[in-house]
Order: sequence, then C-alpha cells, then structure tokens
Amino acid sequence: MAELSIIGMNHKTAPVALREQWALNRDHALALLHQIHAENTLEEALVLSTCNRAEVYFVSRKADEALDYLAGHVARLRQAAPVTDRSVFYRHDGPDAVRHLYRVAASLDSLIVGEHQILGQVKEAYRLALEARTAGFLLNRLLHGAFRVGKRVMTETEIGRGSAGVAQAAIELARHIFTSLEGRSVLLVGAGQNAECAAQALLRAGATRLIVANRTLSRAQQLAHDILQPTREACAPEGPGCEPPDEADGPVACPAVQRRGDAGEEIEEDAAPPVSAPSAAPTAEGIGLEDLPRAIASVDLVISSTGAPEPVLKYDALAPALARRARPLLMIDIAVPRDIDERLATLAEVFLYNIDDLDRLVAHNLERRRGEIPRAEKIVQAEVEEFGQWLASRQVAPTLRLLQKYMETLQQEQIRRYGGQFTDADRRKLEEFTRALGQKMLHRPMTLLRDVAKDGPLSENVALVDMIHRLFDLDSIKDEGGDS
Repeated sequence: MAELSIIGMNHKTAPVALREQWALNRDHALALLHQIHAENTLEEALVLSTCNRAEVYFVSRKADEALDYLAGHVARLRQAAPVTDRSVFYRHDGPDAVRHLYRVAASLDSLIVGEHQILGQVKEAYRLALEARTAGFLLNRLLHGAFRVGKRVMTETEIGRGSAGVAQAAIELARHIFTSLEGRSVLLVGAGQNAECAAQALLRAGATRLIVANRTLSRAQQLAHDILQPTREACAPEGPGCEPPDEADGPVACPAVQRRGDAGEEIEEDAAPPVSAPSAAPTAEGIGLEDLPRAIASVDLVISSTGAPEPVLKYDALAPALARRARPLLMIDIAVPRDIDERLATLAEVFLYNIDDLDRLVAHNLERRRGEIPRAEKIVQAEVEEFGQWLASRQVAPTLRLLQKYMETLQQEQIRRYGGQFTDADRRKLEEFTRALGQKMLHRPMTLLRDVAKDGPLSENVALVDMIHRLFDLDSIKDEGGDS
C-alpha cells in the first residue's frame, strides 16, 4: 500500500493562522481536484478541509514530490504565500494512511473525540472527488471502508454519547463565562448548519433573542423564521455538532479561560450584566451584514461561523459601536479562516476567543470518553487489517497463482466427471487437451495482468485484479503459494 498516501495539517500540528492558509472551501477544493485531474500528476485524490484539518488523500508512485506540488497549487488558489514550515505537515503512507483516515472517520482524531460532524464532512469530500473524477477504484474502496468504520464506532461504542461539536463547544464556553444563557441576546453571523445548530442549542439554554446576520438577507430571514417553528426538527445527537448537554453528567467543569489580548486577565463572573427573567416566547430576526454595527451594540454574545475568505466583523466598522458599550461582549469565532478581526480584542469590553481556544474546554469531554477509545481503536485496527488483506489479495502475483489453481481445479473436476468414458490412452489425451485449453484461456488475462503491473497505474492495476477475482470467483480459493 505504499502508493496510497495522505499529506495534511491539523489542530495538533499547526496553529489556526497556518491552517487558514490551507483552508479550502468547496470551490477551492473542486478547483484543486480539477487541476489534479487535468495534469494527471496524482492518479487519484480527495481533499478533506474542515475547521480543524486540511488533508489530501492521494494515490501516486511519486509521493515524495506531492507536498511541493500541492503547496504550490493551494497557495495559488488561496492567493497567499505558500506554507514554508514543513514541520506543520504530516504524511502517512500505506497502512498508516488507511489507519489515519479510519481514525478521522471514527472521530478519534477530532478536536472533540466522538463528534459526529466529521463523518459527514468525509462523505462530502468523497462526493466532490467523484464530481471531479479524481476518486478511482482504490479511493472508492477505501472511503466506503471509512464510512463503515465511522458507523461501527458510533453504534458499537459509546464514544459519541454527549458529544459536542464546535458550535456546542462555543455555547458551553459561553455558559461557563456567563454562568447561564437565560435571557441573553445572541448574534449569529452566518446562516449555515453550524449557525442553525447553535441557534437551537441557544434556545434550549434559555437565550430569548437571536439575531441571524448573513451576506444573503433572505437566507438569514429564513433561518430566523425556521428556528422558532415548534415543529422544526431539532439537531439530533446524530447531527453535526448539535448535541444537547448531557444533564445527567452535571455541568461541564471548564478550566479557567483567559481574555484574548490581555496578559492573564480573567473574565470575572460578576462582569456579566444582570439576567432578566426569560420571556414567554423567544424572538429571532434576520439581518444583512451591513446591519452588524447596529445589532452588535445590543447583544451579549456573538458566534461567527461563515465560510468567508476574510474577516466579516471588521475593526473599523464595529469599533465605534463597541467602544460605547458599558457591559462585556463575548465574541466566539469558530470559522477558519477567521471571521473576527483580532484587533477587536483590544477594546475594553470585548472578550474574543477563536477555535483554538476551545481546546481546553473539551478536555472534560475527552476524559469522559477515554474509556471508550480503546474499543474504538480495536474496530479501527480490525478494519485496517481487513483492508490490507483485501489489497494484498489484489496484487498480481497471488492472483496469477489463484488463476492457475482455478484452472487446475476445473480441469480435474471435468476429468473426474468424464474420464471414465475413455480408455487409459484417451484419458491421457483428454488430460493434455484440457490442460492446453486451460492454458490458452488463461494466457490473455495473465498477460494483461503482468503488463498492467509493469507499466500501468496502480488504480488500474487493482481494479483489473479485482474484476478478475470477481469474474473467476477467486476469493473462494485459498492461496497456498508463497510470495513471488
């Protein structure tokens, strides 16, 4: 499996500032995949880009050259300088690449272990690769294995119980700082899935006034309308990062959090404004981004999660309104690239956190799930071994042996069936005839296998071998030969 590789960076190896330079939205990912397909530099490729990782899975016999190739293309797509610090990247080959993908799909490599969102993101990455025609036979097989692993881990273990995605972690952070979200006013910037799930979790936590801001006003207004519908289907635990807090386990014991931009100054619990009794019915409205200065002056909390390539909450536009505030404003930026201008943290009443600040918050969740991780890792290991066995069986040498054994078995069966109808001399001729016929029948597929193994792409090689296995039912035959 040495030709199957992954190159990437994630929240463990690179800070958010560097991950931003490799953050690829859907259009970026498609453009990169189309470029790979046009240049035929990599046989197969898949791009997985989330707020916590940017990875390219690929099939190539030239994996050593892939990082420079990908870094150049990403820099051009993002119109940014290439990431020159190679230490923030990791590369896995062969079985290690398979194990890494399976652990990603099982959420074992996530910032919040046990979150459900990543499996949907892997599926979306696969759909894009299919659209760009860069997912060939090998990645198709590998990705369906990853989907199976993710499902098994979530259904056969309790690693996802009480799981919190990024949006939920942001709300848990807000609950820690404010003690309670009862009666709070919240501004959600962005109207995507994270915003919808955050809105529902905020309503469950007691927030009474929600403002949804989006570049497209109609989308913001639609989301504001939808989240208040009593028949609206809530983000279930299976949804992407929308799990309600597990009250049975008590409140999350959050570690102390520091104010962004200040040296060690903590946000005092009594700095929050008095909490009024929640109204009978919460309200929600949708606004355009041009109304952000007006809206931000009256809210307690801002959660931003757009897919914009540059900050949407800009210092010059918002500083005048925020400078007049007499009470604290908590701003949580869960977007990559970041949505909120870092200079806003220098204002007296602004407390700004980004996605990297959630790391300490999730330590509690990691500890609670630690007991389930070994069970999940066993599932991953078993599936990695199964994939390795399958791929090993799709190599040319064992397939040639199985083809010969298949034909020998077929020949012997026919001789046993019809040999009694011939004299000894004629039986020997029958054996010679069936042997020669079998060799003649196998000559073309065996020659084709050898030629593809010698000069053809790996994906084509594995696909051809797999077809021959299915055509002759070779998986039902035990290979007793050695390596060759």
